[in-house]
Amino acid sequence: MSSNSWADVSESERAPSGGWGYSRPSRTNYVPPHLRSRTPSSEFAAPSPGNDRGGYGGPHSGYGGRGQGYAGRGGGGYSGRGGGGGGWNNRSGGWDRRDTETNPFGNDGNADPAVTEQENTVINFEAYEDIPIETSGDNVPPPVNTFAEIDLGEALNLNIQRCKYVKPTPVQRNAIPILAAGRDLMACAQTGSGKTAAFCFPIISGIMKDQNIERPRGVRGVYPFAVILSPTRELACQIHDEARKFSYQTGVKVVVAYGGTPVNQQIRELERGVDILVATPGRLNDLLERGRVSLQMVRFLALDEADRMLDMGFEPQIRKIVQQMDMPPPGARQTMLFSATFPREIQRLASDFLSNYIFLAVGRVGSSTD
Repeated sequence: MSSNSWADVSESERAPSGGWGYSRPSRTNYVPPHLRSRTPSSEFAAPSPGNDRGGYGGPHSGYGGRGQGYAGRGGGGYSGRGGGGGGWNNRSGGWDRRDTETNPFGNDGNADPAVTEQENTVINFEAYEDIPIETSGDNVPPPVNTFAEIDLGEALNLNIQRCKYVKPTPVQRNAIPILAAGRDLMACAQTGSGKTAAFCFPIISGIMKDQNIERPRGVRGVYPFAVILSPTRELACQIHDEARKFSYQTGVKVVVAYGGTPVNQQIRELERGVDILVATPGRLNDLLERGRVSLQMVRFLALDEADRMLDMGFEPQIRKIVQQMDMPPPGARQTMLFSATFPREIQRLASDFLSNYIFLAVGRVGSSTD
């Protein structure tokens, strides 16, 4: 029995009992001219209109398909819209956590903006120009009058707008340029003066600019890039909430850890990823001793309300965290220390933790009830 050509096969398929019975009888298959003299085989199966899973134009795969490939809608590929595939722009994989991030501003990032620190304090910021500012150190960067004067990154600038931050507070005007320049800082400023944004903006911006740093793999602990220490659970949660707003849609993950709650729940949250760890000294020491956190990749260290932490007896724990674990030494990390007062103990702490630092003192401003 002689073999049929591809063209013969195509003609025979018009009959209901044609040789390639899986094709639709009412339609013929197009056979490219250069294949019409070839003998049909399993290697070159005749394409069928009913076969919708292969080829370049099938609705489930291929370069133009709807399911996978470079423009696929359901699976992987560089522009896949659904599914569990990889790729830079897919919804579930890769380093980009922004698509699944909870919006800290509510359902609409531009609606119901958060109350700014300027609006949520009893400090009278109308007296900006009358506030005494003292700085000392080598090559102090000049203050700024607007956030736009500093290159913080587009995503962070958008969050600043969402928060309705218009004019920097005195501590922000002076501290942000210093920290953005990579300098260590010892700042004396009262509670409610805008300190949280003053150290969060440069930290988030610094991490955004270098997000491709490889962290160790195959280990149990996590490796944050920044650690923010605060004396109380309430303050840690407040910093965490503000930092989440500032870091929204930046790819920077902020996690909080504090005592008084089960540690296992916080460990699970850490294992989901952490770039900035806000913690109380006691809980951070616990996590370090358990081997759940490593400080060897810390690039930014912030101590908020350092005088309160010393008053509460945390100095031994703080020194253990900073000096006795695997945190990089002064000079290899950027350190910022904020305190409402500047007693001798704080001066000693600054000299031990900071390197070639700038001292900033922001005078007290009368409250609106004065």
